[in-house]
Amino acid sequence: MNDDFEDLLKRWLRDRGATERSAIEALAGHVATLPPRRRRQPTGVAAAAAVILALGLAAFALVPRSGSISAPTAPVPPDPAAFAGDPRLGRCGASVETALDVFEMVHARDYRLHLPAMGLSPELDVDAPGFVVVFRALHPFPVLGAPASPGQTRPPRSLAPDRHDVCVLVGGDPATAEVNVYDDVDIAGLTATVVRPGTPAPTGTVGAPEGTPSAVTTVGPAPAWVADLAGQLDCDGPVANLGGEVPQGASPEESRPTAVDALRVFLGPGNPYASLPVTGYRQIHADAHWASFAHAFGAARIKAIIVLSDVTEFGSGWVVVGLRACDPSEFDPAAPLTFPVAIWRDAEGRRVSTETIRSFPGPGHCGWDSAIWLQVGEELYFRDPEGVMAAWTRTRFAANVALPADATDSGYRSGNRALWLVPGGDAYVVTPSRIERWPRSIDPLIGCA
Repeated sequence: MNDDFEDLLKRWLRDRGATERSAIEALAGHVATLPPRRRRQPTGVAAAAAVILALGLAAFALVPRSGSISAPTAPVPPDPAAFAGDPRLGRCGASVETALDVFEMVHARDYRLHLPAMGLSPELDVDAPGFVVVFRALHPFPVLGAPASPGQTRPPRSLAPDRHDVCVLVGGDPATAEVNVYDDVDIAGLTATVVRPGTPAPTGTVGAPEGTPSAVTTVGPAPAWVADLAGQLDCDGPVANLGGEVPQGASPEESRPTAVDALRVFLGPGNPYASLPVTGYRQIHADAHWASFAHAFGAARIKAIIVLSDVTEFGSGWVVVGLRACDPSEFDPAAPLTFPVAIWRDAEGRRVSTETIRSFPGPGHCGWDSAIWLQVGEELYFRDPEGVMAAWTRTRFAANVALPADATDSGYRSGNRALWLVPGGDAYVVTPSRIERWPRSIDPLIGCA
């Protein structure tokens, strides 16, 4: 493969490697931690694309240590008996007998506070409520994905004693909540309830010590400039559904001794909040316990803002506590991104929102990273020279074809490539030297397990 996007990907990997030692290896290791996932409820956006690019990606919440609790007098979460007859159990294909733990989350984005050993699942990083079922045995849903080669079957799965399949419903209405199923999740440290500063620990906390509460750092109120981060942005379009406001909480990342060091690590190869600019930040506010950094572009217009603090329950160091940003198409084009997303332009040369069109490598943890995924509105197409996405297309990628008579110019451009589309059919990427056929996915909500 030799096209503009491959060059973009190579430059991104080279830049990331230069940013921090062993960046590529660290990135590969981070991708490997993503839990296998199936989405059972259509959402209008490709599920695996959401794993890479879902906007709404901040797992922010303060987690103070627990105080004393009272002995329960009735089943309480995570005891499945507390949800006997709840229709949400059925949506997850579970029952009181087949579930090991069941509990609710005020916000789905708190999932790593309830399940701290769970891999990163950015599609859960939304404000909607969550409902979690930990299965005693394997989940009942079939596993997506073609066998490794024709004639082979997938080997039967088994789970280690400390690992379980997990179902997470996202949404307040049991009938329409999005169903996300994860294979082989480490449930070490599971806690049913996240407590807030100044409140006693409620029942249902697994392994939480009872007795005297530990001290919470007391400082003055947060400065006024940490409020309304979204209002401090100067976006051309809507503010991206990315991150959260202060004081929604702290990112459960490893703390660092200075705000600058914490920001550098946060934007490093392990950053799951795709896509943010890696460079181009300047400090705009600071005091003894707070710092604010902004990425500006176009007459110094702020396009992303990150707030850090050393006043959290994650130790004495600095961590990110607030993050808001515009669409990646509004960032400085010279700044590399935390994930290699190609920004397309319209016929007038204007950069187009990634909500409208974007292209990116497929998820590596499913073995699909040799393909480029192209999302145009609700449609998904693949540049798939190795055929790894063949199970989800009716046609095949072709490197040199004639342009069909019913193809129309979309007006979208990426470098010297022009995108032509056949209604209900495939995409055609036209360059001065050839025309490639990118087959359309028969399942735009494709996920992987």
